[in-house]
Amino acid sequence: MNLKKTTLVLALSLAVFGCSTPEFKSVSTHALKNERGHVIGHKEVLRDVRSGQDVEQITLYIPRIGERGEIVGYEEPITGGAILRDLDGRRTGARYVDLRSRGTNPYSEGLTINIFP
Repeated sequence: MNLKKTTLVLALSLAVFGCSTPEFKSVSTHALKNERGHVIGHKEVLRDVRSGQDVEQITLYIPRIGERGEIVGYEEPITGGAILRDLDGRRTGARYVDLRSRGTNPYSEGLTINIFP
């Protein structure tokens, strides 16, 4: 009898806490720039739909270095690869991680697709 009550209380508590996950909606996005004027990331303000509380999420980009050692662009990390951006923050391409090639080349960064205007 006591085991049934404990199981029931546990099941009800899991149901209550499972339904209380926050839902976020994007409110605004601002570019982050360094002293050279390069866009090095962005700050996104998210709002919890139920409570109305605002949360800031900051994403910093990884610099891409050219053949002569200068910064030629930035990468925004995403799941499964990266978005390639120029110095002004505009999207110029994407890089996808191909897990099939990891067996023959374990240090590969993945397939890079550049889109030029």
